[in-house]
Amino acid sequence: MQFNENKIRKYCKNKPGMMLTLAMHEKGTDTIKSFGNNGIPVAPEYRAYEIGSVSKVVLSTLLAKCVEENMLSLSDTIDQYIDLPPGIVYPSLLQLATHTSGYSDPALFDSFFEAVSWSLSSSKRQFNPFDDFKSDWIVSAIIDASRKPKKGKGRFRYSNFGYSVLGHTLGKALGGSYRDCITSFIENDLGLSVTSCNSGKMDMVHGFKKGNDYGNWEWSEDSAYAPAGCICSNAADMIAFAKMNLYDERSYLTFSHRKQHSDRLLDIGLGWVIEKDDDIVWHNGRTGLFHTFLAFSKSKKRAIALLSNCVNGLSMPEDKLALSILKSD
Repeated sequence: MQFNENKIRKYCKNKPGMMLTLAMHEKGTDTIKSFGNNGIPVAPEYRAYEIGSVSKVVLSTLLAKCVEENMLSLSDTIDQYIDLPPGIVYPSLLQLATHTSGYSDPALFDSFFEAVSWSLSSSKRQFNPFDDFKSDWIVSAIIDASRKPKKGKGRFRYSNFGYSVLGHTLGKALGGSYRDCITSFIENDLGLSVTSCNSGKMDMVHGFKKGNDYGNWEWSEDSAYAPAGCICSNAADMIAFAKMNLYDERSYLTFSHRKQHSDRLLDIGLGWVIEKDDDIVWHNGRTGLFHTFLAFSKSKKRAIALLSNCVNGLSMPEDKLALSILKSD
């Protein structure tokens, strides 16, 4: 794989505190490279980053394992595992995993102005707005969301709330909490040693903007939205996870990126996005000042993980940068 140094320099330009890390795998060889302000090469970074919504494919992989082991079925509805009132149609695990439940995301802010203010302010973005919602809120939120008409049901409609419900449901189905189940899966099944829900006990890369250190998002133990994006990991673990999927090291991994839903622009596995015009399978994630992109291509025998701690604005140039490397000649 080749990467364009000019693109790296452009992305990192005038970003004090920048720590961009690229982990690349091609035909049996791993390479990890890190870049600082203005794209200057630095020693490879092995501390953990916030990986945001890449947490979703870790959860959906656990779901695939449970289905393969006949512990549950993708057609099961959430009221089979959560105590919910009868007479309401609830989504299936498959609908939640493929973002086709029709669930929209409840407003995180009291007004549109407050939401825009948060998105444009680095000092505000250091605070995690999802953490205001605790586990005692999610059941009532499920009931309210399930009673509402769902215009987008059956169509792909990305939902952090849907994945939060999936994590809550899976925890109940396995007789514990989301955190207990995902921690055990990460440690004992995936064997990822620098991947965890507990960033407070990890050596973390901090988020930076204009040279200011904004630290990391915090997730409470009982955060309702934790399944949608609480996991932190480093480049070595992320490329290891990508390689497990690339080489189908376990059958439930293969199952997790098998097409389950087809939309106009993309196909969806269990969490994974599958390119229609290529065999690239990917997912990205963003928290306050962090962005992660994870992808692999079986035809090219390649995988890539991009992790950044210094995002700028609402656009996502990180995805294009990573894909340009993955697709390079």
